Amino acid sequence: MIGIIPFEEGNIIGFRLNGRIEDEEFDQITEKIEEMLKHYDKLRIYAEIEEIGGMSVNTLMKDIHFKLKHWRNFEKEAVVSDKGWLESWIAVADKIFPSIEIKHFNTNEVEKAKEWLKE
Repeated sequence: MIGIIPFEEGNIIGFRLNGRIEDEEFDQITEKIEEMLKHYDKLRIYAEIEEIGGMSVNTLMKDIHFKLKHWRNFEKEAVVSDKGWLESWIAVADKIFPSIEIKHFNTNEVEKAKEWLKE
């Protein structure tokens, strides 16, 4: 399940992930991002990740297509999670996508993550 976390800043999209990502949820998120990109060249992502429960093959293909199309439209991503393996993965992703500054925050650092995104 994906839920939107609202931000006053128009260039930040926030969401909370807990479990499996359904097709309709993925479409809602990408539609929101597409709408935001009409107003901003670069977006910032705030993600609170509780559990990752996978996605259908169709959703995975949509995700890959979307990322390939828009990877240059993101400049910062703050990921909040208590999953140690996710912190390691984020360190690798930060190196793979040097144009996107990606940083991991623990669940007790929510405000720190939000402030970092606004800098």
